[in-house]
Amino acid sequence: MDTDQSQKLAEIFRAVFNLSDAQDVTKVRQINHAAWDSLAHVTLISAIESEFAVAIDIGDSMEMTSFDAVLAYLEEHPA
Repeated sequence: MDTDQSQKLAEIFRAVFNLSDAQDVTKVRQINHAAWDSLAHVTLISAIESEFAVAIDIGDSMEMTSFDAVLAYLEEHPA
């Protein structure tokens, strides 16, 4: 994934989880981020699908529990 796409993903994480520009999105994980509830997860997946023109299977979406996991998915499933 190129830098521009990685930055777009970071912007999505910041918007969905209300993170400041100073916060390191690469450290955000579902298990350690209180705002990452089921609604936020659906919002995140929807935003990713919209921004990157991908259709994410429900099973795959359940494995997207961190910034790095989402990044890896997008690298494996380019639009």
